[in-house]
Amino acid sequence: MWLERWVIIVTSLSHDRRRAARRWDMSLDRGVLAAFASPGDAARAIRALRASGFQDVRAAMPAAYPEVMDALARSKSPIAFASLPGAALGVICGFALTIGTSLLWHLVTGGKPVVSVPPFVVISFELAILVGSIATLVALLAGGWHGGRPREFPPGARFSGDRIGVFIPGADARVAGEILRAAGAEEVKDVA
Repeated sequence: MWLERWVIIVTSLSHDRRRAARRWDMSLDRGVLAAFASPGDAARAIRALRASGFQDVRAAMPAAYPEVMDALARSKSPIAFASLPGAALGVICGFALTIGTSLLWHLVTGGKPVVSVPPFVVISFELAILVGSIATLVALLAGGWHGGRPREFPPGARFSGDRIGVFIPGADARVAGEILRAAGAEEVKDVA
């Protein structure tokens, strides 16, 4: 629990609130906002918007729906690439620790070999999980320290329940609204 509080405090200290407030002044919030009931309709709308020339299309949803994520064509987070090298380092450290300890403390039991791999796999697995999770935590903190991603939706837009929101900043309200309504949007509004 203390670790969670520390992570929240450290990541919140890394953001400059005044700069974030300036970044989201009223001139940057202009665009078209639509609400969708199904992920398929939202994905179809995003694809149609991209085909019509709108490149900056953003989405907010209660869960990462695969069809919407594919339509957005966003790159994966680089934080995920810290886990595998961390786990590999943990396996190497686990085998080095157990084999090194066995060779330094010659404890021969019943004529069995001093370096016996099967019992060492357990320690290596545990260290792989431990070091991999620590590497992921360090990458997460480093990503949060550098500011992370900017806010993707205007303040006050709520799409965390059962609706999917699609926002097109700086878009022509008439053209984007027609495309969104044709794709099955429940509500389309011009955010000014």
